[in-house]
Amino acid sequence: MDRKLYRLPFQEEYIPQWICPTCNKGVLQLKKDTFLKSETSDSKLGRSHPEWEPEWLQYTFSCQLECSLPCEETIICIGTGTVEEGFSGYDEDGFPDFVLTDFYRPKYFQPSLKIFSYPKGTFSNVKDELNHSFELFFCSPPSAANHVRIAIENLLTNLGVKRFRINNNKRAPIFLHNRIESLPRKYQDLKDILLAIKWLGNAGSHERTTITIDDVMDAYEMLAVVLEDLFDNKKKIATKKAKEINKRKGPRKK
Repeated sequence: MDRKLYRLPFQEEYIPQWICPTCNKGVLQLKKDTFLKSETSDSKLGRSHPEWEPEWLQYTFSCQLECSLPCEETIICIGTGTVEEGFSGYDEDGFPDFVLTDFYRPKYFQPSLKIFSYPKGTFSNVKDELNHSFELFFCSPPSAANHVRIAIENLLTNLGVKRFRINNNKRAPIFLHNRIESLPRKYQDLKDILLAIKWLGNAGSHERTTITIDDVMDAYEMLAVVLEDLFDNKKKIATKKAKEINKRKGPRKK
């Protein structure tokens, strides 16, 4: 996962190399004559302030992106923009020269980008929650983190971990922390990772806790490791071959 693709603002002339969410191969490119920006109402009002400076400008933008490959997918992107001063070199007298440049941050993609790819075989209800998380990633990191938490709840259910216990003849939910701790021994190596994801998801549910895009990407990176461990057939095949070779201390029997 290239964090810079999702963290840094971009310029109209330099669109990040976001991967097409439909074919998962092509790079998204700006569709000609579709980039539109408008100054916000608050920004216009700010121009009347006696100390107004260009850096106070605020925009909203929309554009269309299209896949570089024949899948021909078109993505709608909307977001916000600002003006920032940047160093552009030195003038003829040797003094630093600065220019004002418009920078943009996406808030929403439709269809949403897939921030990381999950392996084939991932349970459908886990994929559904991840897709919801991707939809909210740019506009609401706390909500995105909370959907990752739900994804691991669903993952545990599919792995056979109980969701409820009987208490005084009534069914009571089992806390996620306890569900993770009760994972079978063969999943022992995944417990610490899942607990860390849970803490980030919990933080996303509380208004007093600040969850950033970086925090959500931490959760994605850790969950990717868990899913690859559970569902990556290439890893399982390699592990099986390695066991056979180690057992024979040489080539496998053909």
